Amino acid sequence: MFEIKHKDTGEVLATINSNSLAGADLKEYDLPGADLSGQDLSGANFYNSDLTGADLRGANLRSASLINTVLDKADLVEAVLQNATLLGARLNHAKLDKANLSNAILGGESDRPANFSRASLKEATLIGATMEHTIFTAADMRESDLNNSNLMSANLTGTNLEGASICDALLNRADMAGSNLSRADLCGAHMNFANLADVNLTDAQFSGEETQQAAILTGTNMQRAVLVGAQLAKAVLQKADLTRSNLHNANLSYALMSGANLHHANVEGADFTGVNLGTVSLDYANFSKSKHADIPSGKSNIR
Repeated sequence: MFEIKHKDTGEVLATINSNSLAGADLKEYDLPGADLSGQDLSGANFYNSDLTGADLRGANLRSASLINTVLDKADLVEAVLQNATLLGARLNHAKLDKANLSNAILGGESDRPANFSRASLKEATLIGATMEHTIFTAADMRESDLNNSNLMSANLTGTNLEGASICDALLNRADMAGSNLSRADLCGAHMNFANLADVNLTDAQFSGEETQQAAILTGTNMQRAVLVGAQLAKAVLQKADLTRSNLHNANLSYALMSGANLHHANVEGADFTGVNLGTVSLDYANFSKSKHADIPSGKSNIR
């Protein structure tokens, strides 16, 4: 017999007819405040259960089912959630610092931000997830699938998103300063007024197929961003700040750039086919070997 007790009062919340919780069927259990820290819960089924405020620090939830589970204010610091399914799970103010969610499936809506700081979400699936204001500081999200997700105003500073798929995602006003987005696919992503300062966007894809919308980056801060070889064809870069960014060999054909700032930017070898540079700040930009750049007369201090 295994007793699940409250973390503070010691009250027995449930008694399981087993010596282990691994693979346990805990569907629709009410376990608010449960002490499950360090427990082996691999393969357990928590479908539609209430784990509000539960202590799950360091717990093994590998391949567990947490579909429609309430995890509001739950403590999952350093928990193992590899291959776990959290579709429809509520994570309001949940703590997932340093948790391992590689290959996990997340989806659902949370009104209050969860904390995934330094968590591993490598190859995780967050398709269509609503995670506004969520904290992903320094998280490992390489090769993750964020298509159609809502990450508006999320904190993604220092996050590793190399090779991630972020098509049609909402990232308006997200803070992504210092993050790694090399080889990321951002076709159709909305990134209005996002902070992309010091971001690595080498070989990032913003354009997509002809049937897909290009990324929208209106007013985005991309100072010092590395955009070497980036595909920005038809991207919306109106009023974007690209000061001192590196756009070497980038494809900017038919991008909308009115009011953008390329001050001291390196656009050597970049393709500007069909781009109107009339209202773009070009002071001290390096246009050597750039292609089809129609630089208006009167623009000076251009290399």
